[in-house]
Amino acid sequence: MRFLLSLLCLLLMMSTSSATDNPAKSNKTSAHKTLPSAGVILTFDDRNMNQWVKQIPLFQKYNAKVTFFVDHFHTLKSQQIAALKQLQAADHAIGCHGVKHRKAVDYVREHGIERYLQDEISPAVKRMTDAGLKPTAFAYPSSSRNEEIDQALLKTFRHLRGGTGLAPNQRMRDLKPIFVPVDQIKQSGCLIGTGIDYAGTEKRPHYLTEIKDAMDHAKQRGEIVIFYAHNISDNGPGHHLPPKALEEVLAHAQQINLPTLTYDDLP
Repeated sequence: MRFLLSLLCLLLMMSTSSATDNPAKSNKTSAHKTLPSAGVILTFDDRNMNQWVKQIPLFQKYNAKVTFFVDHFHTLKSQQIAALKQLQAADHAIGCHGVKHRKAVDYVREHGIERYLQDEISPAVKRMTDAGLKPTAFAYPSSSRNEEIDQALLKTFRHLRGGTGLAPNQRMRDLKPIFVPVDQIKQSGCLIGTGIDYAGTEKRPHYLTEIKDAMDHAKQRGEIVIFYAHNISDNGPGHHLPPKALEEVLAHAQQINLPTLTYDDLP
């Protein structure tokens, strides 16, 4: 009996150790909220945390939660990391966007999948986790992906994000890849979003109407729709979504009772 008890304790210790060896993988199995009947996932990429953090009051105004995908984490200053922690403390999710924002397909073609994981993924996850930011999701830079890379990354992350764009004269509600039925989210390792930068500006004056219509479509069909942008500002730098346009999107979600979800909320 004493031998059996000792063996049981040893197996329990081994199980606990293996679950914590890889913090990112361990976080994949963390508890998540029950999904609503429909939703919208808003994501923002790169290293615009000094602009993102200014929008916390706007997100709070509409009880909205979003996901920020960060690259070049090793170059961030302490103030930038503090901004990410402030966003995390406000219940937003912080995801991984790679070490150097490399295009996955090109890098794997040239160096192989193991080298890609070693150079672009593992160091980023480790640095983020060491800083107290545990990424459950990864967004492909430039939406460069394939099934082989998806399967490799899903051993570390619970979900991924790719991307697609609109064809000429195509309505956003007809862009089928960006909609996922709620009951299929758990089985959908890579979710596909579409870009909404410059919505409501001269460059894309009709996009706000398209975004709202796509959200209505998701609400009506019991689906989750995925969007991505970059900076949140009126003039950049880089690709950006104006705060007024963001507020219109958040206000419409609230008006039609379409919850905003983070990647951390997904099973």
